[in-house]
Formats: sequence, C-alpha cells, structure tokens
Amino acid sequence: MKKEEINILLVDDHHMILEGYKNVLSKIKSEDYDISVETADNCDTAWEILKGKKFDIVFLDINFPIEGNNKILSGEDLGIKIKKELPEVKIIILTVLADPFRLHNLLLNINPAGFLMKGETTSEELKRCLSKVIIAPPYYGSKISKLLHSEISLNTSLIDEVDRIMLYQLSLGTKTKDLTKYVHLSLRAVEDRKRKLKEIFGVSGQGNKALLEKARESGYI
Repeated sequence: MKKEEINILLVDDHHMILEGYKNVLSKIKSEDYDISVETADNCDTAWEILKGKKFDIVFLDINFPIEGNNKILSGEDLGIKIKKELPEVKIIILTVLADPFRLHNLLLNINPAGFLMKGETTSEELKRCLSKVIIAPPYYGSKISKLLHSEISLNTSLIDEVDRIMLYQLSLGTKTKDLTKYVHLSLRAVEDRKRKLKEIFGVSGQGNKALLEKARESGYI
C-alpha cells in the first residue's frame, strides 16, 4: 500500500532553526506517511511557494525583521492569508512570544492546528505535535496552554490587520496624518483606532513612542 505524502513548509528567518527543524522532521518514520519538507526564510517567499505547490502543513514563526519592501508584514499576516485563501492547509505556530494578550490574538486570528513555544520545542515535542496535527488536531504545548489560560489584564479587544499595519508604519516613522495612505480609513478613523490601541496597551494620553514600546514588548513590531 502506497504511503500518503505529507508536504510541509517551514517558515522562519533563522536559517539554523530551519535546518534543525527540517532535519528532525525529515527523519520521521511512519507506516502511514512519508514526510517532504521545504523551507522559506521570509513571508513573501513562503506565500509564493504555497501558491505554486500543494502543502498540507505550515510551521510558522510570527516575528520577522521589519523591511520597507515587505508585502506580507509578519507571520501572523501570512497565517491569516493562508487561513483565508488556503483553508485546507494546517498551521502550526512556533514562537518565542510569551505575552498572553498577543497569544490570544494569534489564537483568535489564525486558530492554528498546533501552537508551540520555541523554548519548549525539543525534537520529541516537535514530532508529537506533528503526529497529533496530522491525525487529530489541535496540539498546544504545555507552556502555550498555561499562557493562554492565564489572566489577561489588558483589554481583550482583537487587534486586526489594519491595527498591525498602523503600528508597523508608525514604527517606520510614518506620521499619523500619512497613515491614510496605507489603510483605507479617514484621518478621523485612523486617530480613533490609534486612541483605541493606546487604551488596549495601557498608554492612554501618551505619545506614539509609548505606544510603540508597548507594541514591541508584546511582539507586534
């Protein structure tokens, strides 16, 4: 009986991590399936690869270096795009983020089939996660589960793609009045959004610097 082939794409900007994960996953032996692994070190490249070939699972990092020519700004944006346009692809998030509010937003925006903290991801944990996701997802690592169930002091409002674009542009030095060039909103709507973001991050009445510092701490930029 021919084995099923499971095609996996690993997306991370650290090449040593990519090679390590690829090495572990490529050596998995199963009576039911064979593993094929490809890699991408940025979200734009990953999306081009996904459009050209059928993949079953994507292992996805969240934070990528900020570059002005990026079309897809973060792993979260790529995950949302995959969920919307390639819903048959299962997403496994691998992240160093430990902010409960940020993790809840990832859960709400992407609803991943697997969710792991890089710090707990041994080769055995990676194998367990993949096996569970193939057979009966989801699989959440123990540290992720604890963080997701911890108390969240911040407002639990969802931070969406428009908010993330605004934070990204502000981090590049874009002025508030010029944000309307990047999001389809009026200046008043942009200002309302920014005021709401400051409330969420607990810096109401403060400037952009305070907002961006909190956004960085939470892993949004």
